[in-house]
Amino acid sequence: MSLVVKRHIPLAITFVMGIIMVIATYFFFPETPARIASTQLTASVDILVATAGVIGIVVLLRHHGLNISRRGRFWKYSIITIIGVVLYLIVGLYGIATHERHLMLASELFEWVYIQLYTSMDMTIFSLLAFFIVSAAYRAFRLRSLEASVLLVVGSLMLLGRAPIGGVIWEGFPTIADWLLTVPNAAGNRAITIGIAVGAISLAIRQLMGVERGYLGPER
Repeated sequence: MSLVVKRHIPLAITFVMGIIMVIATYFFFPETPARIASTQLTASVDILVATAGVIGIVVLLRHHGLNISRRGRFWKYSIITIIGVVLYLIVGLYGIATHERHLMLASELFEWVYIQLYTSMDMTIFSLLAFFIVSAAYRAFRLRSLEASVLLVVGSLMLLGRAPIGGVIWEGFPTIADWLLTVPNAAGNRAITIGIAVGAISLAIRQLMGVERGYLGPER
């Protein structure tokens, strides 16, 4: 594949589409024909997302199929993964064919599988994270420096303010916890959000200018 197809054409498409979206968002009023056209253009991203989803399913099945055929590491779990993906796909397609509705709300069967099976397993996995959180908190709350001391004090106040026993010990703990959330935590969160926004803008400009080319894959 030539360099023009691999590099120059994707860079040109990125630049043109980016400029169109910037102009449509910041210079066209809502409900104007140009703004509506740009909205329809962004809706075409759903086609790319759907294509990527299909490719993801194929890659997933291929990976676990090879793992089963080679009796690789944890190949029994690969069988469970393939069965789950195939059954879930069948249920979703059946719901679309019979109800002519969106995939996530395709049928009562699809919703039941999602709520009763997937959600339950998801909560089970996340509940196991509690042990890792306790272990991380134990290591983080050691008085090794001034920052660790502040973290220990604030963490202890938050635990006492949010746990029911804290309000029983002293009614001021919930008030202190609310103040920590609404004042210092909010200030830090806003600073992080501003930093993320500045970084996103910088990355977008670098991509429009063709400086950032990581999304095109490795250069050879």
